[in-house]
Amino acid sequence: MSSKVYGMKCGSCGTVSYPKHAVCPNCHNETFEEVAIGGEGKVLTYTDAYALAIEYETRYLRLAIVELDDGIRVTGQLLDEEPKLGMRVKTILGTVRQSGETAIQGLQFVSV
Repeated sequence: MSSKVYGMKCGSCGTVSYPKHAVCPNCHNETFEEVAIGGEGKVLTYTDAYALAIEYETRYLRLAIVELDDGIRVTGQLLDEEPKLGMRVKTILGTVRQSGETAIQGLQFVSV
């Protein structure tokens, strides 16, 4: 298992996307290369999602859009109990849900 989270870098314009897209949101190209996503950034917005699919064992997820210091905007699970817009966070790889015996790994944010 990898200890990194990967996004996709457009082969045409260089736009990095996470989560992955089938088509570049900037130039509509369909050719990508995998790049590691990580580091620190600031919370742009967040929400609590309560209407989760039945396979989620948790009652809700707090999701955030974070702008990383390199300018990439990413979506992931915010683990802070008292979030604030603009707060500094760092990325980690963690279990975002369980599917039977399988832990599904994804991008999470914790305050710095």
